[in-house]
Amino acid sequence: MHNLWRCNGMQIYPIKKLLGVVMVMAGLVAMVGCATAPDPSTIYTRVSEATLKAGDSIPAPTGDTILTVTGKIGTTNSDDTIVMDLATIESAGEVTYEVTDPFEGNKVVFRGPLTSDLLDIWQVSPDATTLHVIALNDDVVDVPIAELRKYPVVFALQQDGQYMPIETRGPAMLVFPYDDFEFDKNLYNN
Repeated sequence: MHNLWRCNGMQIYPIKKLLGVVMVMAGLVAMVGCATAPDPSTIYTRVSEATLKAGDSIPAPTGDTILTVTGKIGTTNSDDTIVMDLATIESAGEVTYEVTDPFEGNKVVFRGPLTSDLLDIWQVSPDATTLHVIALNDDVVDVPIAELRKYPVVFALQQDGQYMPIETRGPAMLVFPYDDFEFDKNLYNN
């Protein structure tokens, strides 16, 4: 059984399930910037520069594949798909973002690439509007691609310096900057 992310025809299949994606999405929902919202680039810290950038050839994985992308993408590295292991995802460059955990109420630091950088690397078609995410437990959420490009959403691989195991949100999840922007809690709770 595979995870499935779709982006108006773009599908992303992580081999290992992304429990945290839906948990964060359902708990935090969509972002609507407020008038006093900060510059998105000021709320995270860049901790590694990208060695894989938009337009670069995406290497075949040498480790376990944790993400497979299909659909409205402009590049591939395995037939008509993109397959990525942890190292390849991290090569997109990483940021850290400290945020209040919506489930536990404490501050945590997440680390991973910006989702917008991954969309650029995948060369997602300009006419793709929605990322359709199906998580390990088959929960489904649709994320507007415009929001993933507008706000610094982290494709988190680590929490507080540790890779996230499947049992606790891993191997990856989307982390929205909800401490810094207002959210419409009804958008993803349909």
